[in-house]
Amino acid sequence: MFLFKKKIPICLYIFFIFLTFNFIEFSTNIAYSKTFVVSKIEVEEEYNLNFNKIKVIDRGFKKAFQNLSQIILEVKDLNKITDTSIEDIKKLVDNFSILDEKFVNQKYKSIMEVEFNRKKLIKFFNTKNIILSLPKKIDVFFLPILIDLETSSFNYLNDDIFVKNWENVQENYFQINYILPNEDVEDYLIIKKNLKNIENFNFKKILQKYNSENYIIMIVFKRKNNIKFYSKIQFDDKFLVSNENFTNKNILDQSNLNSMILNIKNKYEDYWKFINKMNPSSSVPIRLSVNSFNIKKSLKLENTLANLDFVNYYTVEKFDNSKIIYKVYYSSSPNRFLKDISNYDIIVDTTSPNWRVK
Repeated sequence: MFLFKKKIPICLYIFFIFLTFNFIEFSTNIAYSKTFVVSKIEVEEEYNLNFNKIKVIDRGFKKAFQNLSQIILEVKDLNKITDTSIEDIKKLVDNFSILDEKFVNQKYKSIMEVEFNRKKLIKFFNTKNIILSLPKKIDVFFLPILIDLETSSFNYLNDDIFVKNWENVQENYFQINYILPNEDVEDYLIIKKNLKNIENFNFKKILQKYNSENYIIMIVFKRKNNIKFYSKIQFDDKFLVSNENFTNKNILDQSNLNSMILNIKNKYEDYWKFINKMNPSSSVPIRLSVNSFNIKKSLKLENTLANLDFVNYYTVEKFDNSKIIYKVYYSSSPNRFLKDISNYDIIVDTTSPNWRVK
């Protein structure tokens, strides 16, 4: 009987060691297996004696790479990868599929889906001194105001020519969804009352009404053909002010108007990308502990970590009969980690050095 009791802790120890190695391998592999998927890539080619399907697929890879780059890179970095060879692009592809193909009027048309390996992309962009941003859609409360400095008057919502044309300027790489306020007399009067000091006005009363954490207040100052965009932006608790000036732009000219809207939208997209930049070399190590006998909770945590985009990888740092300690390498702030993980109904107690999953 005594010998039997002695064997139990030894067996448990071996069992824990076995699980530890399995957890470590599982943890590392899941984090590195993430891909970027680019869908609905349309490719068209003349179907004649020189038709080569491999070349068509290569064109699809190149188009998918360009589309993905517009989503995950700031505008200033796009020119650094314009000459990327098809050979280098192929090295970044994990998988692809042809969703549809047909021959119409002596033309071959196909729709492709391409998966790019995230780890390889990060390394590739690092060689170009580029840090990619993780694609993430965001809903943003959008408050536009157009002020004519010559007449000291302003246009609001449906009377604002920028609002009328805002949704007409769209690109497939846009991640920001703009949510306009309702036509509200009270809002109108608040803006009118503070028009002379509009740049310093905090808009707190209006923002509280719409309960929006993320917002853009876009104030456009017009003096003849000189246009100034003054924007107050808050994304994920990060606040900034932006100024953009355009000269010799006639807002009644559709081409001029669309050009300005696209430029400003790209600026807003770049601010959002900047916040979502992922730099594995500057990962923040975060330690989380879980009761080792609560298998359901530990599995839920691992599945969640596998789904969090900013998790580069994680390992099991310690495993004994009381707790499992995970070491998570996270490419953003600890506050963002807590916010992201709470979306998966995981609550973390941060009162100790090793945070504890409740």
